[in-house]
Amino acid sequence: MTDDGAGALARWLRARPRLVDFTMAAVLVALGAGQVMAGDGGATALIFSVAMTAPVVWRRRRPLPAVLIGWSALFVAEGLGADVTSQGYAAVIALVITVYSVAAHAPLRQALAGLVAALALVWGAIPFAASQTVADFAFTGLITLAPWLAGRTIRDRQLRITELRRLARELEHEREERAREARDAERSRIAREMHDVLAHTVSVVVVQLGAVERIVESDPVKARSVVASVRATAKSALSELRFLLGLDGAPAAGPRPSLARLGDLADDMRAAGVPVELTVTGPVGGLPPAVDLAAYRIVQESLTNVMRHAPGAPTRTLVVVDEHAVRLTIEDDGATRPGTPERAGYGLIGMAERARLCEGDLEAGPRPGGGFRVHARLPLVRAVSVA
Repeated sequence: MTDDGAGALARWLRARPRLVDFTMAAVLVALGAGQVMAGDGGATALIFSVAMTAPVVWRRRRPLPAVLIGWSALFVAEGLGADVTSQGYAAVIALVITVYSVAAHAPLRQALAGLVAALALVWGAIPFAASQTVADFAFTGLITLAPWLAGRTIRDRQLRITELRRLARELEHEREERAREARDAERSRIAREMHDVLAHTVSVVVVQLGAVERIVESDPVKARSVVASVRATAKSALSELRFLLGLDGAPAAGPRPSLARLGDLADDMRAAGVPVELTVTGPVGGLPPAVDLAAYRIVQESLTNVMRHAPGAPTRTLVVVDEHAVRLTIEDDGATRPGTPERAGYGLIGMAERARLCEGDLEAGPRPGGGFRVHARLPLVRAVSVA
């Protein structure tokens, strides 16, 4: 039989334990009966042979009763003067199988009870035999204890294997869960970046193209200048999107979003009709990349919201950097509009999430007397990557 055939047979047998036990018991019963009849044993000997061999059929489902029945039959048979071993070894094999099975398939308390019962019955039967030496006690103790220890060892090994398989399944489930969380986080990151890039760029382009429409006939030179600015803004956004989506295979040309580029951002917003007053206090170079990017995106989204909801409103942007945190304050004098990070569109939610991922916090809401205010604090310690 090939290895594949043997493996398939083993799997087939493992899937049918009751059939295996029934077949084993039937073979031992038949073999024991044949040995008794071949030795001119009577009906009593045949009954005791069956009593010792048949319990093998319960060796998995009822291992302790199987031991008690089989070994009790041995004790009674020896007490009545029968020499079980002289009638063949089918009964002995069956008794060894039952004591092995009670160790392999029963809880520890039942397994110990089965071992004690088997030892008591086999040793209790020795005084009825012709030989009553110490060697007899040692031999019968050995053939009882050895299979019990083997069964217990195999049971412990199987339990360890089962536990390892359970742990492996849990680890695999945890790995899949972490992979799913990582995919979700990456999708959220890309969604935030795309929102920030597209929302800002499209808003600026729409406003600037509206200005071109108004001045194209009266001031063609200025109109061409605005169109060139629109083209540059769109090209920059396209380059950033290609880098974000990994289409270039290399970093995008030009500087990445950073607080050091807030001046350019403010110029773009002024060109789009939003009068921005920018004040930066403290060094903006050398910041953790996660904090630097998050801070820039928060300012960008806040100014984009001003352009959408309060076009032309005077706006003040204050950036304060110290050794502990980056503090951002963006406020405008436009019309009051509803919105908090908890009850807002994706923009405010994204800003709040960026602050949270940097272990910071963000507050956004209407100002007393009109206008809107966004305030964020991003600590410079233990920041995590949001890029």
